[in-house]
Amino acid sequence: MSRHKGKTGKLDELDLNILKILQRNSRESFSEISKKLGVPEATIRYRVKKLVNSGVIKGFYALIDPRKVGLPFSMIILIDTDPGHLDDIFEKLKSMPETSHAFRLTGKYNVVAIFHARDMEHVNMINERVRSFKGIRSVETLLVTGLVYINPELPL
Repeated sequence: MSRHKGKTGKLDELDLNILKILQRNSRESFSEISKKLGVPEATIRYRVKKLVNSGVIKGFYALIDPRKVGLPFSMIILIDTDPGHLDDIFEKLKSMPETSHAFRLTGKYNVVAIFHARDMEHVNMINERVRSFKGIRSVETLLVTGLVYINPELPL
């Protein structure tokens, strides 16, 4: 039995192998996964449904290059907030269509958020909007100058 745990219990080696395949290509058909793993297609369907229902699989997505869809500017905003406003700030960040990621942190800043923008005017608009949130103590904005690496796969 694996040491990895899902929301509803332990993940076994079959679950982990299914997840590895789906991380590389979420469009892989159940029949192809079945052939690769040597188990019936019905088992794969059942396991994937179980992984989705338990919250292990959060969704199936296409990884899109923001620069190729008109969003050539990426920025990282580090935020220090009053603790009582943290949940409200996360809700505001989630409501912004430009927000790609938002994380709770330890250390000097308690929030980091990643955004994508059309142009410098849009960058400034995002920056000013975030700075206007109630409960913000300080903000540090970093403009990304180049994409080096993205790895959407977890080391299972």
